[in-house]
Amino acid sequence: MIDTHQSRRLTERQLWSGYVQKLFKKLEIDDRAAAPDITESLAVFCQHQPHIHRRSLSLLMARSFCISGDAEAAGRILRYDRTYRPYAESWLEVLSTGYPFPELYPLFSSRALHPQNFTSTGAVWVLDFDRIGLTAADRHELILFQTVRVLTEKVSNVWKKTDGRGTLGVNGLDRLTKFVRNRKVSRQLPGHIRDVLALRAQKNGWTHVPAVLLFNH
Repeated sequence: MIDTHQSRRLTERQLWSGYVQKLFKKLEIDDRAAAPDITESLAVFCQHQPHIHRRSLSLLMARSFCISGDAEAAGRILRYDRTYRPYAESWLEVLSTGYPFPELYPLFSSRALHPQNFTSTGAVWVLDFDRIGLTAADRHELILFQTVRVLTEKVSNVWKKTDGRGTLGVNGLDRLTKFVRNRKVSRQLPGHIRDVLALRAQKNGWTHVPAVLLFNH
């Protein structure tokens, strides 16, 4: 008996593998030593995902080349994708092996965490709460501080190589607390984020603490 499910899976993997190979050839990185293994591993990963956005795949490809030590190939991928092109250098820095990529990937792929440049501050990593799917329980005032603390601790990893030097832009904080009855909570959250970053700096032995820049607050 023919296993149609297995056959379909194989076809899906071949389609993804063909897509990745075609892109690598277009970017002239198909001859890199790591290209075959990266192609196969990404094809296997993608066939198990119901939906994967092209920008997420670009990020995974770039990360894979960074792990293999080929930052130049990773840079070609990032500069080819218009989502990452303006901030390719910032992305290359956090895609290196020194960062907990699996932990940050959900925030990266949803664009809940992304770099942005401002004239006054330079490069800023923006944490956008409007793009984070928090449940009603997450937003409850009794655990909201814990929710924000966990997210801030995860995000703090992007400053590992700069010794804490940088800026965290926070968007959507006012809407996050829209349904909280205790209005003191919304006023206390910015200070809470700063405190969490200060504690992370102390724990990591950083000489700097990331600054906090609030949007729409």
